[in-house]
Amino acid sequence: MQGWKILPVLKGILTWIPLLNAWRLHHTSTGGTNSSRYCYSVWLRHLVTLQRCGFQIKGARVGELGPGDSIGTGLAALLSGADHYTGLDLLPLSAASNVEGIFDELVQLYTRKEPIPDNSEFPRIRPQLESYEFPDYAVDWAGFSQRVESIRSEINKGLDHGRMIRYQAPWSSTAEVAPNSLNLIFSQAVLEYVLPMDEVYRAMSAWLKPGYYASHVIDLSAHGLSPFWNGHWAYSDREWRLARGQRETFLNREPLNGHLASAKKCGFEILFLRKEINRDGFSHSSLVSNFQTLDSEDLQTSGALLILRKAS
Repeated sequence: MQGWKILPVLKGILTWIPLLNAWRLHHTSTGGTNSSRYCYSVWLRHLVTLQRCGFQIKGARVGELGPGDSIGTGLAALLSGADHYTGLDLLPLSAASNVEGIFDELVQLYTRKEPIPDNSEFPRIRPQLESYEFPDYAVDWAGFSQRVESIRSEINKGLDHGRMIRYQAPWSSTAEVAPNSLNLIFSQAVLEYVLPMDEVYRAMSAWLKPGYYASHVIDLSAHGLSPFWNGHWAYSDREWRLARGQRETFLNREPLNGHLASAKKCGFEILFLRKEINRDGFSHSSLVSNFQTLDSEDLQTSGALLILRKAS
């Protein structure tokens, strides 16, 4: 075992110690979505890109996979003009967040038409945009004040099965969302964790109305498990099981072409694909045998923005 693998493997092994695993669960967070400006930036970057692909937010029913530490991105979608938001997560992390505070800050950002926080503030957020001016053209302002009060009322009542907001954590079944009921489903650095991957793409296809959209930022890097961005493909299966330990989620290690194949298999058309290329990682010879067959482009693709449309 290479020396750089020792710490990730040790951390995974420690999750088998009940007291330490309980501490880990109590302190689990995803980072980012407890910041209103982060949520505002993530959502508006998705919206700007989607709008160029023909999506309109007015009256849309929006779903999100893996909202994380808060449902702030979903609240930003509602403030933009969506009619309903469903957040689906494996762990109920958002339940402990200061939803009211995040919402009030988001309202102020929209009211001021604040520019989208750019790469100087959030250098790791994708997608990158040509312009970070507030996208006034993409927001439905009709009845904005009334919408703000309706959302605030639902927040005060709780996040379960409201008219405008639904938060489901944990979720484990396609049946959690009605078929053909959503206009959009999106995620931010989530699909690199889902398993089985085909089932998640199949679920998204089932939930979306025919002809409607999915928008996903996928981080295909090692997520701190290696000093090399593609070092997760250098772990043997045994090493990978040890590094995972008892964690509820872990990287699925699928390259971009695996995601594209799942999307096409589940009835999606690829509307837009932007790859992030990184040539500084391992070469084929440094990977374990089951990843040495990666094509040269997958080997250098560390992330992607993927916009899909369900077949009509």
